[in-house]
Amino acid sequence: MSDKRAPRRSLDDWMELVTECRQSGLTDAAWCETQGISPSCFYNAVSRLRKRACQIPDPIGKASTFDLTSHKQDVVQIAIEPETSPAELFQNERNSPMYLDNSHTIEIETKGLTIRMSNTVQPMLLKILMEALKEPLC
Repeated sequence: MSDKRAPRRSLDDWMELVTECRQSGLTDAAWCETQGISPSCFYNAVSRLRKRACQIPDPIGKASTFDLTSHKQDVVQIAIEPETSPAELFQNERNSPMYLDNSHTIEIETKGLTIRMSNTVQPMLLKILMEALKEPLC
């Protein structure tokens, strides 16, 4: 009678095999079949590795672990600028000349009111102005 036992593997060998299996995208059983490894031996090795406090990688691309409810959130850097008062916004405009005949001049006409400013107006001032224009006139 011939002995068909699989060769004895070290825990380091099993850790490499488990990692390879989990990164393959196949189910554990399908990967074991392609490698000629008994699934029961594979799971016994995983159990022994866990008992030794080894970090077992999660399977990737496995449909049962794919969570469609989670949303990937990108981390982006934003610039936070200090808040400026409207008075500071006007001080900067006084130092630069305004050319009303310039094609880059901003002109807003609404509710019988015309407002002209250069295209170098500070965005915060423009935002304050637009919010004020949304309000009804007295």
